[in-house]
Amino acid sequence: MGCVFKFLILASVFLSLGQSTLAEDWGSKSGREQALEELKDFDPSVRRGALARLAETGVDEDVPYMLRLLRDDNFSVRGMADQAITGLWLRLDNLSAKRLFVKAIGALQSGQAKQAIVHLDAVIEAEPSFSEAWNKRGDAWLRLDDLDRALADYEVALKLNPYHYGVMQSCASIWMERSQARKAYNYLSQAIAINPNLDHLIPVIVDLEERLENDRI
Repeated sequence: MGCVFKFLILASVFLSLGQSTLAEDWGSKSGREQALEELKDFDPSVRRGALARLAETGVDEDVPYMLRLLRDDNFSVRGMADQAITGLWLRLDNLSAKRLFVKAIGALQSGQAKQAIVHLDAVIEAEPSFSEAWNKRGDAWLRLDDLDRALADYEVALKLNPYHYGVMQSCASIWMERSQARKAYNYLSQAIAINPNLDHLIPVIVDLEERLENDRI
């Protein structure tokens, strides 16, 4: 249960929260603007490089441009787009909150959901607009089988970041657990509309469509 592709997200945490970043070299506005322009370059390697820089220097307003490359003709560009978007979402400038967030991720990885919640409570208090803290706290509540609290945190995460296809999958898993096919279908449909590379969702969506169709008969 919970967000699909957790391993990608957890791996991106350490890429985005590392001690040194490309932002040191590309922190200027002109560098960010150049990266945005290079998203349209003919060369796939240039597009990949631009995505990597935006993961370090981009802002929320850049996400729609990065999302377009989830539909790129080049497979490696699509993969980089997914990782870069996740990396941007995981960025946190507040150093003390960043340390707590890393501790929370470590606690989640080691099965200490309650300890993760303690850390994430502090992160949310310090940075209430950081959507990933709400997302990860939702994951922690999910580990504790507290579906109501998990869903509440996921909903806040989506209000802060309406493009988060990972959170949408987590919400869908809860509604499937509750046999709410329509709500699960809506969340999964939104997720795959944003990221068409989520091929593994297609059979689930088809199954939900069949259930909904049978309910109408």
